[in-house]
Amino acid sequence: MPDASTSPMPPRFMLFEYSELNPAFRDNPHTLLDPQRSARPVEHDGMLPAVLITSYAAGREILRDAHLSRNFNNAAPNNPVIANVRRLNEAVEAEFGRHDSIVTLDGADHTRVRTIIAEAFLKRAAALQATVARIIAERLDALTGRDSFDVVADYAAQIPMRVLGALMGCPDATLDDLKRWTEAGQLAFDPTKSAEQEHLALEGRRGIFGHFRQLMAERRTEPRDDFVSDLLAAQARGAPIDDNEILHNLFAVLVAGHLTTADLIGNGVALLLDHKEARDAILADPGLIQPAVEEILRHEPPISFTARFPKSEGAIARCPYHAGDALVVSLIATNRDPEKFDDPHRFDITRRPNPHMAFGAGAHICLGAPLARMEGQMALLKLFERFPNLRRVEASAPEWRAVPGVRGLARLNVATG
Repeated sequence: MPDASTSPMPPRFMLFEYSELNPAFRDNPHTLLDPQRSARPVEHDGMLPAVLITSYAAGREILRDAHLSRNFNNAAPNNPVIANVRRLNEAVEAEFGRHDSIVTLDGADHTRVRTIIAEAFLKRAAALQATVARIIAERLDALTGRDSFDVVADYAAQIPMRVLGALMGCPDATLDDLKRWTEAGQLAFDPTKSAEQEHLALEGRRGIFGHFRQLMAERRTEPRDDFVSDLLAAQARGAPIDDNEILHNLFAVLVAGHLTTADLIGNGVALLLDHKEARDAILADPGLIQPAVEEILRHEPPISFTARFPKSEGAIARCPYHAGDALVVSLIATNRDPEKFDDPHRFDITRRPNPHMAFGAGAHICLGAPLARMEGQMALLKLFERFPNLRRVEASAPEWRAVPGVRGLARLNVATG
């Protein structure tokens, strides 16, 4: 009988163990991630063609490596998580054309398209402060007079879609459908979803693409003062971007900008409710809301992991990988790496510097970061100014959504008095 101390360890399904599908991970990911990062900061998954990266240095190196791909087509075909996404993509592409968004493009094509999208988007976002303030004030007015409400459903999830609708030119009557479709589409990365959930995810994508295809046709005939018209005007002036690329990047901007910003706001409310001294400091000095949002992003990043796909063999931190392996960077782990952050589990709204990677790093760093920061800062400050005595209704642990790659609350019930 072999000695247990020398027997090989059984293979570990790490991308389940360290994902939101694992209830223990949802409740407190750091009880699992801290020992993993300390002992094996880079490790192959025992069941999938994937590598889990939990150290800040290795994660940043991966995200900044221009030779690695974001395109799922470069992933190993036997990765069931990626195969699941590919299946949905192929169904949508059959109707709406190849997926050519800056989320998945690489190299020169990524630079070409991102330059055009960024110029139009960032100009629009910079002029949105008054619109964001109005949308937040309207949501707060709707909540004033209530004894309690759900921060997630009644506040955090309502703001980003209305902001994006104003930026992109989506009619108000379509916003509820777009919100429902983006939330259904979030299930695309869940390999455990039911046939009904997969149908909803697919229909959600079809709904969004159909909406923007119609909006593009309308704006081409009758331009307006919005992001869609800006992109079509740039194309008409000779910018090297085709209709398919515009359509798929409108989809990407909407989906990425809605859900992540809603989770930033919800996570931020929860953290400030649990850290009264931080909340009181912000109310006494509103200028602290800017570093507070950066610390919220570090402490509970809305995106828990991101991946790159190598086209050839290589190694990271002396751990070899193969072409097609998913190099999965745990942003939750990298943002609490004690090699980079002093006392990393302490929530400190005065932390400086704060080089978190909640928005990623490298060429694919989040395009919408400035708008997300603006929304987060204004939504949190105005909420606590309106309801300075806000408190949790339940004393129980928070309930996190069981969606892989997402760190967001399912609900957060609060009392106003």
